[in-house]
Amino acid sequence: MQQELAALTAAMWKAHFNRRGYEGNWSTLQLRSVDGRMDNNVAKPASNQQSSSGFKDTPLLGQCPYFQEVLDSFQFEKNAVRLMKLDAHAVIKPHHDHELNFEQGEVRIHIPVVTNPELKFYLEDERVVMEEGSCWYLNLSLTHSVRNDGDTPRVHLVIDGIVNDWLKDYFQNPQHTTMLMEEPQPNSQYNPQEKLAIIAQLRSMRTATADQLANEMQASLQIA
Repeated sequence: MQQELAALTAAMWKAHFNRRGYEGNWSTLQLRSVDGRMDNNVAKPASNQQSSSGFKDTPLLGQCPYFQEVLDSFQFEKNAVRLMKLDAHAVIKPHHDHELNFEQGEVRIHIPVVTNPELKFYLEDERVVMEEGSCWYLNLSLTHSVRNDGDTPRVHLVIDGIVNDWLKDYFQNPQHTTMLMEEPQPNSQYNPQEKLAIIAQLRSMRTATADQLANEMQASLQIA
């Protein structure tokens, strides 16, 4: 995911629509949106219609096969799917997302793609530490807030979806297994110029995983 994130152009990020709800920079890239529009980053609640018919994949998702593979592993109807970036030293103010919880039929899944130890996510009064590559369901109808006290951005893959039997079985089965995704080759789909740009973006993330991907891509350039 970090590899594909690094390949995306910075010009596509769109400021979060709720400008009063945060300080600093909080922005999104739309992978799935209303009518598949890249310029619409509003995640309309679907609990009143229980349908994702108005949501479509954006053209950007077609450029991200590994993100698509991750999304396909969640076997429920999907509404908005976004990459959400909170820049260094930015703050999301305390708020709650009305009716966004399992009990009322709609969930929001968070998958950290890039984060740092100084990222502070609070649900009610409890800090939740989400590691890169992990997957979280949180009852976001409860009050929550985020502070990025680190020097690097935080980026989450955020998936909104409709509760169905597959998700109910997964949540209720104490014996469910962890889903392990096979990592893609770091150099399979980019030309040399694109690889150099991706390497620079990976280095700027300043995480161990991103550095490893950058090293692997750098080695592939030297071999070629």
